[in-house]
Amino acid sequence: MELLLSNIPPVRCSQRKTKVCFDDLFQSSDGVKIASGYISTEALAELKKIMEANKKSFLELVIGMHGFEGFTQSQIDAAKYLDEYLRSNSLGEVRVVKAFKFHGKVCSFLKEKRVPFASILGSSNLSSILDDQNHYETDLFLSEKGMVNEIDGFITKLSEDASVPLLGYEPKIIEGKNTLLDNQEGVVRTSSEDLNAVLLNRTDSVFKIPIKSSEIAPRSSLNVFFGKGRKNKKGFVKPRHWYEVELIVPKEITDKPGYPKAGRKQKSTITVYTDDGWKFDCKISGDYSKNFRSTPDLKILGRWLKGRLENNGALKVGEPVTSETLRSYGRNNFELIATSNPAAWILDFKV
Repeated sequence: MELLLSNIPPVRCSQRKTKVCFDDLFQSSDGVKIASGYISTEALAELKKIMEANKKSFLELVIGMHGFEGFTQSQIDAAKYLDEYLRSNSLGEVRVVKAFKFHGKVCSFLKEKRVPFASILGSSNLSSILDDQNHYETDLFLSEKGMVNEIDGFITKLSEDASVPLLGYEPKIIEGKNTLLDNQEGVVRTSSEDLNAVLLNRTDSVFKIPIKSSEIAPRSSLNVFFGKGRKNKKGFVKPRHWYEVELIVPKEITDKPGYPKAGRKQKSTITVYTDDGWKFDCKISGDYSKNFRSTPDLKILGRWLKGRLENNGALKVGEPVTSETLRSYGRNNFELIATSNPAAWILDFKV
């Protein structure tokens, strides 16, 4: 038995994080069963890529709470994306609990012939497999044979007796506003008064930042997810995140007067206010100030941009951002607008 902790300041501890333990066990397992109260779009996308890149033999996921509370459109799209891959390759399936609200969080790791050898249970939902979690979680790693078998048997019973296959399931869809930045470190939801004050101070300096489609940038820009994953020393491939983006602004735009500049060995940070009421920082860096990134997390900007595409219905999880995606949404750029405050800028992606 081992206690797993998030190790977030000021409660620093020497224990492993759940994510580190999960990755270690997934690498050494043949397959995994997961029962989680809640899921997230990007965690589902990451699971699919992990299975695909590392040739695991099976995965079964049981979703506990969304059958009662509902799915966002992007969540159900992501669940179908994973389920279709698993089913089409005879690797498992995704199921939804219907008998009762299941709020538990438990994983069973199995080797050849599906023999369980380890388990994780505790407070972590499925999103704990991601790199950027800011919730403090407490979990237990278990390897004792009796308890491991009991946990594996429970997940099987939950799946068979209390859940239904996602295939053919009619989900309750909840309001599709972009909630991907809720509780995100480094992001603030602005009040309407603060946002209006910023908008009233806008200037005539407007820079249209192009969004490159997959026809031009198949593995970069908003399509980083399809790039090569990162392989560790054990050969395990960790995929790029669904919301990770890399924006390169053309020189003809960064050379224009008033565009925020960064030197070769320095970066500048600006605070941006989005047209839909979020506030976060972005950094400008690289030769010719070409790199436009959110900070402290590169995925903040991705959650804002791709989340807008998803909520509009133009983009489904697992699909590349194509020229047709952008046409369907209604624009292939967003605007960076200067205000009378040199440190405050506006990002506009509305249609």
